[in-house]
Formats: sequence, C-alpha cells, structure tokens
Amino acid sequence: MIDFRYHVVSLVAVFIALAVGIALGAGPLREGLSSTLESEVSQLREERTVLREQVDAADARAAAREQAFGRVSTRVLEGTLSGVSVGVVTLPGADRNTIDELEDRLSTAGADLALSVDVSDDWADTEPDEARTEALDSVRELVRVPEPREGAATEVGTALAAVLAGADQPGDLGAWRRAATILEDEGLVDLTWHDATSDSFTDRRPPDTLVVVSGGLDAAAVEEPAGEEALATRLDLVDGLAELDVPTVVAGQGTEKAPQEGEDHLDPLVGAVRDDRGLAQQVSTVDNLEHVTGQVATAMALAWALDGRAGHYGLGRLADASLPQVPPVRTVSVGVPVPDPTGDDGQDGSGQTQDEGTDAGDAGGQADGEGADGEEAAGEGGTGDAGADGTQEDGALGDLLPDPAATTSS
Repeated sequence: MIDFRYHVVSLVAVFIALAVGIALGAGPLREGLSSTLESEVSQLREERTVLREQVDAADARAAAREQAFGRVSTRVLEGTLSGVSVGVVTLPGADRNTIDELEDRLSTAGADLALSVDVSDDWADTEPDEARTEALDSVRELVRVPEPREGAATEVGTALAAVLAGADQPGDLGAWRRAATILEDEGLVDLTWHDATSDSFTDRRPPDTLVVVSGGLDAAAVEEPAGEEALATRLDLVDGLAELDVPTVVAGQGTEKAPQEGEDHLDPLVGAVRDDRGLAQQVSTVDNLEHVTGQVATAMALAWALDGRAGHYGLGRLADASLPQVPPVRTVSVGVPVPDPTGDDGQDGSGQTQDEGTDAGDAGGQADGEGADGEEAAGEGGTGDAGADGTQEDGALGDLLPDPAATTSS
C-alpha cells in the first residue's frame, strides 16, 4: 500500500533531479548546448534563404517562359480559326479572368466570338419546380432535345445542348432562338450576343463550335449529393452536344498546381469526359486553362475539332500531350464581285458580260473589212483593242469567263 513516506521520497527525487539539471545546464553543459542550438538555428535560416532564392528564380524563369510562349503562340494561332464562329459556355464557378484571356487567344486565332453563355448557379437544382418543368416542356416542343444520360435527375443539360446546337424541330426554322429566350427568362442562363453583321442583316446563327469552361467543382465536392448532381448535369450538357455533332472542347483548370499526396486537381468534368471512352472520342478536353499553354491548347483543339478530331491536353490524368499539333491555317471563301457595265456599248472591258463580249467580237470582225478571213476577224474582234481589256480572247468563247458566283480563297 502506498503511504505518505512514499510520496515524500518521490517528491525529493524529483527536486534532486531538477537541481542536478539546473546545475549541469548552468555549468559544464551550458556552453556546448547553447552553441549547438545557435548553430542549428543559423543553418536553418541559411537553408530557408537559399530555398526562397531558388523559388524566386524558378518563378522568374517560369514567368519569362510563359511570356515568350505567349508571344510565339500568336504566330502559331494566327488564321487557324479564321471565319469560325465560337460560343463560350461558362459554367458556375469558372474564373472570369481566365475566360477573358481565353477569348483573347481565340480572337488571335481569327475566331469570331459569336455568343457568351453564362450558366446560373442553380441550373442543376433538382428540387421540383413547376415553372422550370413547364419551361423545359416548351423548349422540347421547339428543339430536338437528346435523352439525358442514365440516372440524370433533370434534362436541363440536354435542353441547353439542343439550344446551343440550333437543333430546331423539323419545319420550324429558328426555333432554337425562341427556346434560348425561354431558358433565359427562366433564369437558367444569360446569353450575350457579340453581333457580327453582314450587309443589312445581323448574323445570329448557332456557333460553329463551342468551348465549355468548367469550374466550381473539385474531387471533394462531387462526393457530396449536390456536387454529384451538378456533375451529372454538366456531363449531360457535354453528352448532348456530342450527340448533336457540335465540335466541342471542355476546358478546366487546376493541374498547374502541384498536388499533395492523395490530392487530384483535375477538374471533375474534364475527368468524367476522359473516363467515358465513347465521349472521349468525340469531345476534346484541356485541364490547365489557367496557364497560357492551356489557353493555346484550347484554341488549337477547337481547330482540330472542326475536322472531327478529338484529343486531350494538359498535365492531368489521361492527357495525350500538353499541346495538340499545330493546325493548318483556315481559309475563308468570298464571292468574286462582278461590276456593272459602264455603258450600252460595253467598251469598258471590266464591266463586260458574256453577251457583250460576243457582240464586241462581231463588231471587230466587221470593222476589219469584207472578205477578211472569218477566223482573223473573230480574233481581231476579241482583242484588247476592241475594249475587252484582255479579259476574253474571243466573243464566241464567252463561256470561259469566270462565273459571277465563283468563289476564291483568301
């Protein structure tokens, strides 16, 4: 049994040990212990300074490389999307500054930014809503809405896909515009047209190709029911665009940040597209949109998507490469203008039509005198002296003139 004497002895032992420690620390061990600690602290400070300098130097080199790549990319991108109308779909949580930089790259490539679509935060809400249900029913009457993926709680994703694809119901041309207004009035999307005018009309056709910019979801979020439903709705949108044969690139960000052990910075939508073998063969993805290489890759991937080629680019899982191959420059076909003739005699060669050229040939033959060889008369009548200005050699060969409806590439 523990008695009072035991407690006394224990306390005495503790105080003796404390006294011995103080004596040693203030005496023979003081000098060595203090110098050792000071040396270690000094060494740690030096190492921290060196590491900080290395990080600063690495950041400076990375910034210089990014700037150089940005300048070179201008030459690489020029003309690769000439004459192509592009729509940018911004999903909830996407970074606006990154999107502005992406749009600059698309403009550099020659694209026409036709439409910006900002998707609302609650578009993936699965709670029963009578007004939304009626709106989607109205949209379905106007456009051909693909079936949602298995297990989808709502068809808002495929409805938006049908609108952006311009999938009008047969016999109802332009119905997709009215369907877009319905979605906008319901508060599901906000559409901004960047009007491109041609002569006297405003061009508001469906975009030739689309960039879907993801954001606001991470690996942890999609483990929750709300995040899982949001991802399913986003995937429905992409799947619907693929089913309607719209050239599409899905772009996310996050992989430029070095992951810690067990972390995955790959955007969930990008990862879901890559994991779906069938969808991955139809839709391209980019996983590092926050960096200039990702923005350039997105523009280049769009150019290849127009030719039916899909690829996956960036630094994340299942990426094919950091960048696609350089796409060819795209030419734009324009009509050849045919000026009106300046007079009834057709003497202005630049304004001659086929019939006028033939008349000029006949007149030239008569002016050369009777008895002249018919072949010689025809030849003289079709020369530049007769006013043809070198554009036709014989009135009888008027069918060799360029067709006014012909096109040329610029």
